[in-house]
Amino acid sequence: MIKSLYSGISGLNANTQQMGVIGDNIANIGTTGYKSTQIAFDSLVNQSSSGYTGTEIGSGVILGSVNYNWSQGTLQQTSNPYDMAITGSGFFAVKDSSGKMYYTRDGGFKFDASGNLVTAAGNIVQGFDMTGAQKPINIDPKTYTSVTVDNSGTYYGVDSSGAKKALFQIAIYKPTDQSKMAKMTGNLYTDTSTATGTFNLPGANGVGAVTASSLEMSNVDIAKEFVNMITAQRAFAADSKVIQTSDQILQELMTIKQ
Repeated sequence: MIKSLYSGISGLNANTQQMGVIGDNIANIGTTGYKSTQIAFDSLVNQSSSGYTGTEIGSGVILGSVNYNWSQGTLQQTSNPYDMAITGSGFFAVKDSSGKMYYTRDGGFKFDASGNLVTAAGNIVQGFDMTGAQKPINIDPKTYTSVTVDNSGTYYGVDSSGAKKALFQIAIYKPTDQSKMAKMTGNLYTDTSTATGTFNLPGANGVGAVTASSLEMSNVDIAKEFVNMITAQRAFAADSKVIQTSDQILQELMTIKQ
């Protein structure tokens, strides 16, 4: 009878974790470039002293894995000419103030007063200069009066005479193992793989192309999340009933003993 209590408790924990994932997905339905989280569970079977015999009764459920849904989000056109969206795989590469590299699907960019192309949090976007050298995208506002960008991810400086010069092309990061990309606060990812990925031009080496003046929306499927919520709620109620019934039987056994 104790086994059923532990199984019921493990089910409550599992469905509480499921509700946490569902709540996080729904909360981020408006987050630019957000990739929904999926959770999977495994059965729990305890080995007897004589090893596995094929007659074991399960002991509940445990968390199996947490994965991200990397499917493409829809693109939304914006009024900011420096916004950018990736169509396909890959990530924008950005560096924080300490020089640490992070990755993001959020292409909400702007130029700061120093001419750096930055995210909303001030992280500097990485690219290639026209010689192919990888470096932060910086366009001197004293030399160029304005900046334009096209759908190849190329940034052009326009001087006071109206002359236009290609200066940078945005870099797209391709991890060696996308499942090793871990979410962080601020719509960022860090690559936890031991093998470093590659930095590529848009559309090259299997990475996605880019679209200027656009942002990728969250890929959360709200209808699916509501269905998952109902399923988790029903399962939680059923696990609660298992615990309640097990407790009632234990009380009966105690009464018989008395």
